[in-house]
Amino acid sequence: MGNKRRKVRAGISLLELLVVLVMMGFLTYALTYAFTGSIDVQRRQAQRQSEQNPTARVERRITRLLNEAILSEDTADRMTYFVAATEGDGALGADRLTFTSTALGLPLTTQQSTDDFETQHEARGPQGGITEVSLSTTAVGDAGSNTGLFERLQTPADGDVTQGGRESLLESSVTSIGFEFYDGTQWVTAWDTTEEGGTRRLPAAVRVSYTLATDTQNQTHSFVVPVPTSDVDADNPANATSTGGTA
Repeated sequence: MGNKRRKVRAGISLLELLVVLVMMGFLTYALTYAFTGSIDVQRRQAQRQSEQNPTARVERRITRLLNEAILSEDTADRMTYFVAATEGDGALGADRLTFTSTALGLPLTTQQSTDDFETQHEARGPQGGITEVSLSTTAVGDAGSNTGLFERLQTPADGDVTQGGRESLLESSVTSIGFEFYDGTQWVTAWDTTEEGGTRRLPAAVRVSYTLATDTQNQTHSFVVPVPTSDVDADNPANATSTGGTA
């Protein structure tokens, strides 16, 4: 019986290559599906949490606006201010807060628009500048049957803290709200930078208290928002001379 030599095949066949490519395709699809699935689960969880706790959005909103509150030290300036008013029983503190903030910036439609200033002004009104913010459970305009926490915005601020701009319902479940202000030594319920001879300074922090219609135990919820642009602290309280500006 003669010697038979076995041929050694080098490389891989086209069929084997196709099998590998198909397996890699399935693997890539599985990984992509798993990744998008995890993103979708996180999104749904965040949505459920938001629905379960609608006031979380309100707290984030108020915090953002107060974090960028702005006030000029110029006593002649009427375009920036921080004013608290008590229109009801004041059980939780001042029940309306009106102040100027840079938090909102330019609307996205304005940033993306290629129109010139005059065209944008005619189409959308004034764009940019400092925004006047007013928060209260009492609407300035006609709220119809709506009740809750109202937010009024006007950009740019016009110096009139009582009206103007656009008002919307921020959260319908809020039944009452109150604001207190840390002056460096204690919490107070009054603050008005427009008063004649008053100190034009922002409080070091704002304590916000509110009640909810959905809370069967009628609890008072509170959170504290530091005001980074304030120069008020324990060593330099609000009744002292300001050591630095906020604008």
